[in-house]
Amino acid sequence: MAIIYELQRAFREGKDTLAYAELKRRVGVRDSGNFNYHLQRLVGQYVRKTDVGYALTYAGRKVASALTAGIFTEQADGTTVLASGTCYNCHAESLTARYERERICIACDDCDEEILHNPFPPAPTTRREDLLFAFDAWTRRWNALASAGTCPECGSRMDGKLTDSNSALSVGDVPYRLHVTCRECWAMSNLPLGLLVRDHPQVVGLHTARDVDIGSTPSWDIDWALHRDYLAVVSDDPLTLQLRIPLDDEELQLTFDDEGTVVSTEITH
Repeated sequence: MAIIYELQRAFREGKDTLAYAELKRRVGVRDSGNFNYHLQRLVGQYVRKTDVGYALTYAGRKVASALTAGIFTEQADGTTVLASGTCYNCHAESLTARYERERICIACDDCDEEILHNPFPPAPTTRREDLLFAFDAWTRRWNALASAGTCPECGSRMDGKLTDSNSALSVGDVPYRLHVTCRECWAMSNLPLGLLVRDHPQVVGLHTARDVDIGSTPSWDIDWALHRDYLAVVSDDPLTLQLRIPLDDEELQLTFDDEGTVVSTEITH
């Protein structure tokens, strides 16, 4: 791991490769035989040998990222911080973010409602002062990739279909969610449709016209995205859903087909 770490550090310093002697010096191993043994085990998959030295491959950089994120070496369970916003269930301003089972969970301390959760690396959980900003950005990216059919964990194809399941994978309190699952790895989740359309042009336009920056609103503080009062079944066969987004004296209505795709929008007064 020290070899991967030092090659990563060199890359951050602007050095694409390190010569054998320089890499050995940085790692701090005096025994050339021992050092060469471990280096050769990495060459090919994780380390690329060039005419001038050694460099990380993409796979090597991914391992370096995982090490930096503390995935193999750190624990953050029990980390707790207060979260801004109100609970969609009881409307109390009593939200708390807790790190447990390798994920951050936003929940209400008053009514115990679990608002939102998503996997998150342990290292930034204990190091970042703007933890919840980072977590929201991470979650939005995860959701955007998953709903677009690309696994946010491994890049493979991800399939999605509507489900009324309310398993441990589920987020929010809604009657239907988009169940996304990777064809290759472990990644899967049940995502509220509202969270997947917060960047939809009509949604952004509605808020921008009223000087509301929906982009800066944390995902766990958007009631219409997470609560069942705003999502209704229009038809059972084929399954058609409608999401209401009220703002001031207007309401944006988004209609979804049975694959969770927006098929029409309408603004009512």
